[in-house]
Amino acid sequence: MKMFICCVFVVLASFIFSCNGKNKKMEVLPLDTIKVVMWDLLNAEELNNLLILKDSALLKTKNNLLLYQQVFYLHHISKEQFYYSYQFYEKHPDKFKILMDSVSSYGPRQRFKMSGKAE
Repeated sequence: MKMFICCVFVVLASFIFSCNGKNKKMEVLPLDTIKVVMWDLLNAEELNNLLILKDSALLKTKNNLLLYQQVFYLHHISKEQFYYSYQFYEKHPDKFKILMDSVSSYGPRQRFKMSGKAE
């Protein structure tokens, strides 16, 4: 009898824990976070284009993926989390417009800071 109860408990526990991770909904990245990540991804793409010009032996797609992984690592997010959030913003045009406007205004501010000029 004890063996049966232990087996039932193990089966139920494994069922609960295995289903818990799959049903968990991924969170959408906040606007300020995804804005910075997108800006860094755009910069990584531009860096890759410059590297390709200097060394034509580089594979553009493979190098791009490596740079993207570094950006995701830098911001402590996963590729899946970024694309899930990006698709969320795409499905909500009002929020997507705000995101795109934020990215386009964030870029010149960052360039201004990097140039060393006082604000």
